[in-house]
Amino acid sequence: MRPGARSNGSRLRDLHPHCWRHEMKLMALSLVVGCVCFPSMGHAQAAPWTSAKLPGEQNRAVQGCANDPQKAGDWLCIFVRCDQPGSPVSLHFSVMGPDIQGNIELVVDEDAFAVSVPGSLKSALPLSTRAGGVPNGLLDAMKAGRTLSIQGSYLQPPHNQISLENSRKAIESVERACARPYPGPAAFWRRISRSVGFY
Repeated sequence: MRPGARSNGSRLRDLHPHCWRHEMKLMALSLVVGCVCFPSMGHAQAAPWTSAKLPGEQNRAVQGCANDPQKAGDWLCIFVRCDQPGSPVSLHFSVMGPDIQGNIELVVDEDAFAVSVPGSLKSALPLSTRAGGVPNGLLDAMKAGRTLSIQGSYLQPPHNQISLENSRKAIESVERACARPYPGPAAFWRRISRSVGFY
């Protein structure tokens, strides 16, 4: 490439910023829901709760995603994540459109739970927002329920609904990971000593 010349990709970003951002979000979708769903391929297929498809998150987070997006290429996913062993699990939301923020309700079958999603609270997951906390009883309801819907956001039925199939097994795996105490320095050095045969 001659000096001063610009790549086709750079020119595309300048000429079509909206198309470029849409393409980037479609690439992110392939990580979030585990498949690339371009418009010509129709709607994403429904899937039960499973380990997170984001790189590095498979052993610390699980995800459930909507099976009826408003249009091809859209997605809506909820993540239950263990931020650190010994701490409570956290709740994250990822959506193709504007971020889910503010005061919402998560309705599991007939039970409603108020959830706050502050815009100032950063999520550790890409393209996601994080709830300020997990209401008492929510996870148990999710594990026993059939469908979760998000109320109070711009999402409208049925595009705000997520199946809870296999959620018990998935969520309990994260809860077990978080229930393990975080190893302190003494435990760390005991483990190292045993591994090298000191005692």
